[in-house]
Amino acid sequence: MGYYVRAFCISDNVPAISVIFEWLEQRGRHLELDKEMIAADEKSNKWEQVAVVYKKGKLPILAECNRGDGSPDCLIREEIGEFLEFVGSPGLSLARRKVINHLKKTKYIIACQLPTSDIDDDGYDANWDFLTYFVENCSGIIQADGEGFYEGNKLIVELK
Repeated sequence: MGYYVRAFCISDNVPAISVIFEWLEQRGRHLELDKEMIAADEKSNKWEQVAVVYKKGKLPILAECNRGDGSPDCLIREEIGEFLEFVGSPGLSLARRKVINHLKKTKYIIACQLPTSDIDDDGYDANWDFLTYFVENCSGIIQADGEGFYEGNKLIVELK
């Protein structure tokens, strides 16, 4: 079973994989696609799923882009609704309010499934760097299963 880390993005802009990889390359992180596992056009911003190779000989990270169609009953709205339930009432927590407001504005979700049976620290770091692109360029916020929502490297809202 995989472990998921997501970026909830409020930007309308879904970048092409090549744009993400170029940005990462400038920061010293080299990633590539496993096109034998999942055929994908890395120059298109219409991608739905890609297999991201961070190291030869390791299983790739499966990344998918879940977009909404604008309707209130689309699958992304259901997923966001589930996360709103997980976050719960904000009470006096400014961090919870921030996460709730962000979730309500989310236009798409990048969900990365990490192959926990075959991943090392480089893989976790590569995934974090990949999702950081969305934080810095697509107004994203990161959520990790079993942990919660992050602002930078700081856990701001814990989820159980």
